[in-house]
Amino acid sequence: MAWPDSCYHFHVKRNSHVILLAGPGGAGKTSTAARIAQHPDWVHVSEDDCWVKIKEGHPWGELRTPEEQRVVQDEVVRLVIDLVTGKRNVVLEFILYEDPPQPLLNYQNALSSRDIPFTTRILRLSADEVLRRMKVRGRPRDADLEKRRPQAEHQLRCLASPYIQSDWIIDTSDLPLEEVYARHFQAIVENV
Repeated sequence: MAWPDSCYHFHVKRNSHVILLAGPGGAGKTSTAARIAQHPDWVHVSEDDCWVKIKEGHPWGELRTPEEQRVVQDEVVRLVIDLVTGKRNVVLEFILYEDPPQPLLNYQNALSSRDIPFTTRILRLSADEVLRRMKVRGRPRDADLEKRRPQAEHQLRCLASPYIQSDWIIDTSDLPLEEVYARHFQAIVENV
């Protein structure tokens, strides 16, 4: 799905930057994005915030429809463009759950078509580590980890997509947050 240029009658011509931060649930996307946004020139946008709104009143675990995906991704693109136009750098974090990875491809296309510079990073870890992290974070929906295992394994298989370049992938299995930030994001954040 691509956003036609008619949706936005301008191209952004400035030096703001976007980091597209994706991966499976439990990979550390939200924590990493929040760490990046501690820098005063960066703001954190979570696709999940839009999903919470659109899925309000629906049973947890209900599949995302193509129409809902379009609505959420349109809303996220508008927000990111507004922030970039306002001279902000953005870290956008979102989950990957399909192959081809439509959210990733859509966000990349939306940014490229508007000449907005971006960096793509995908966080990856083992299914066992995903489940361990879910247990630690203690969300009610994560209580039955064995029910979550097939979902985690599916999301990890999506990272093998031919649309995902190997140099985008960061294995966060054994790295504390500060080390992930220092090794993979600090230079981007401080040099934009």
